[in-house]
Amino acid sequence: MVSITQGRNRSCKNGFGGLEKVYLFPYVKYSRSQIILNNNILVTYPYTTIYEFEVNNDPNVTQSQSDDNGSKYFNLNLSLELENENPNDFKKILNKDYNIIVKDRNGNYRFLGNRNGLECTSIDSTTGSGKQDFSGVKLDFEGKEEKEAWYINNLEGAGFTIDGQDTNEYLLQENGDFILQENSFKILL
Repeated sequence: MVSITQGRNRSCKNGFGGLEKVYLFPYVKYSRSQIILNNNILVTYPYTTIYEFEVNNDPNVTQSQSDDNGSKYFNLNLSLELENENPNDFKKILNKDYNIIVKDRNGNYRFLGNRNGLECTSIDSTTGSGKQDFSGVKLDFEGKEEKEAWYINNLEGAGFTIDGQDTNEYLLQENGDFILQENSFKILL
């Protein structure tokens, strides 16, 4: 049994709730040697292009720790609403695994689904019934991880490029595929 050794005073609320941006990209199983962490902060990840989704309708991320027969794990859930989107553009991601990076309104980046990915479990679309109602697509993602979501201090420094913002020139094969080094990094010209 764990004993409580001290209390806690109520602190000033100087943070903001909610998410500012969500970045989606397909889950790839990398070996632990390809990913460098410093405690729970992601330092290096194999070069990855991520896709940014700006959100204005308060998406919700929850991370809860559970105990299952003595082993601890974290349940991760993300609900995301995208306004004025066509549901046909998203039906291919249903039941597929994704990694997700979220940026909260305090400027913190978190990497969700770091070892197992998050599965897109449902896609709902609605037109709403009134002019002020939400019209678009709602995506729900769920996953389970051994460790809590990693923090990221610098997306680009860790190996991520936001789609459309990469200004580097890379060596390509004749078919347009990238030529990769052994560590999955692209070769720069």
